[in-house]
Amino acid sequence: MKRVAYIAVGLVAGGLWGLSPGLAHEDHPKHLPNAKDDPIAFRAYLMENVGANAKELNDKIKAGKIAAAKLNAQAIALHSTRIPELFPQGSTSATSRAKDEIWQKWDEFVKSAETLRGEADQLALVVADGKADAAGAQLKKVFGACKGCHDSFRKPDKKEEAGEGAS
Repeated sequence: MKRVAYIAVGLVAGGLWGLSPGLAHEDHPKHLPNAKDDPIAFRAYLMENVGANAKELNDKIKAGKIAAAKLNAQAIALHSTRIPELFPQGSTSATSRAKDEIWQKWDEFVKSAETLRGEADQLALVVADGKADAAGAQLKKVFGACKGCHDSFRKPDKKEEAGEGAS
């Protein structure tokens, strides 16, 4: 009987683990680049995931679906803890939007990442408490932290340079 219980628990846990990559953001691609082999692709993947989760979370809050936004808030908070390690010295390329200022002003960059982490952690707590109004206000703080870092440390994309608006 114990063996059947262990097998059942293993199947359930394995099934949840197998589903987990798609849970936080429904449309996010399943291929995760290797951080060690290609830090720029891995960084872009995680940053795109943060942006997609933020958009979904914002839409869910506006629709009054605060309980459905919990996983999105947790994903943003989790990814925000990794930002400094996503930028190893010199990890830039012709297609990377990372400015050299990241490494030239490393302490300022890390402080900016820590600000986002704090705001994202608070967002996850507010969403978990089901406080829709507070979640909307806290999400604005998260967006502000993202914007502050991007303004200082990220190159504009081609649309922004052409004056077509931010992505």
